[in-house]
Amino acid sequence: MGFRRAAGAEISADGTWTNFSKRHSVRPRRVVAPADLDGLRRVLKETAADGARLRVVGSGHSYNDVAVAPETQVSLRHLDKVLDVDTAAARVKVEGGATLRKIRTVLGRHGLAFANMGDIDHQSIAGALSTGTHGTGLAAPAFASQVVEMELMLAGGSVVRCGAEDGDLFDAARVSLGALGVIVSVTLQAVPAYNLRRSDAIVTRDEAFTLLADPPAIDHIGLYFMPYIDQVLMWTAERTGDPVDKPSAPREWFRDVVKVNYGLDAMGMVARRAPRLVPALSRAFARGIRPETTVDTYDKVFLRPLFVRHDAFEFAVEQAQGPDCVRHLMSAMEDAEVPAAFPCETRIAPAESAWLHPSYGRTSTWVGAAIQSPGIDVDGAWQEAQRACVAVGGRPHWGKWHTLEAAELRGLYPRWDDFTALRTELDPGGLFGSPAIDRILGHV
Repeated sequence: MGFRRAAGAEISADGTWTNFSKRHSVRPRRVVAPADLDGLRRVLKETAADGARLRVVGSGHSYNDVAVAPETQVSLRHLDKVLDVDTAAARVKVEGGATLRKIRTVLGRHGLAFANMGDIDHQSIAGALSTGTHGTGLAAPAFASQVVEMELMLAGGSVVRCGAEDGDLFDAARVSLGALGVIVSVTLQAVPAYNLRRSDAIVTRDEAFTLLADPPAIDHIGLYFMPYIDQVLMWTAERTGDPVDKPSAPREWFRDVVKVNYGLDAMGMVARRAPRLVPALSRAFARGIRPETTVDTYDKVFLRPLFVRHDAFEFAVEQAQGPDCVRHLMSAMEDAEVPAAFPCETRIAPAESAWLHPSYGRTSTWVGAAIQSPGIDVDGAWQEAQRACVAVGGRPHWGKWHTLEAAELRGLYPRWDDFTALRTELDPGGLFGSPAIDRILGHV
């Protein structure tokens, strides 16, 4: 079948960097991976002296070009240590390059856990924060709201520490697209380790829209719509004191790797060659999802391994607008006859206080879509869906497909001008820039 696991960016023999979805590639003029803060400081000063700009890259799991660095590409892979675990306060301090996987593993050794997380853990904490990575649940915070303190290295090489008491800087820095400085450390508020009871089921679209309009009082809920079919895959999860009770390891492997990953990879190959078969493929995939209820540790419930290379769209809209925006998204893909045989996840999440978080100031429905990549033309349909979301104030996930520019984005974020003013103050020379940052945030 030719299936191979894909977890992040790829770097070719000639130094070309390609992001996870294979939509964006670049061959940076310079690639550096500082060993310590002094090395990072030197890179900043050398880049500025050369009149160049730099971008810090994490795992390359963003689907758009936000991490593309045509001039100086900086990796924090050597600045990835867990610096301190305070079990009494349930806090952990890590360097910016530490991956979510590494952090959760260390937390687990101390009986601690993330309060919430998404469905992958390849990202660095700096990358996850910079792009507003989130999970699901009406009261479950995104990573930005789990931060209690950060340290940024500014363009001149100084390090500034900020916490909740610092107000504006803290609220700007927690989701900054890497445009204010380099995140060199993060202190996170953890919680005691917990188990979740997860239930998987199939509902109709009408039932799913009803759930989105009036979400049940449950800790976590996710809905996977698929174009062309009425079946919607639903999962819910609630905290429980019950012990782990899950399928055997071989059955888990068959479900997560064979049925989902090999299945979706095969569906994508067929969809490219015979688009008319997509509805039948999607119905077969839905029939293969077995309704079940299991209890597992929180990370095993949230993290369902998805190795198939794919592209993704996601907008955060006011919760009441969620059902209509999902309808627009599905109609746009179906009307354009996009050969998309891939689950499109919709989630609900609480209001966030970081200025540029897409859920800033309001409970949000995250309207998402995904397709196998590369090779399926979906941009026209996603443009139509984007228009529908923006018309009701929707904001794009910073790490996923969108075509909005600074002039359009400014009207969607109440604190946009405050962020721009702070960016100009902290980085007046525009060191932390790129063509993508120019387009999204504007020139300094």
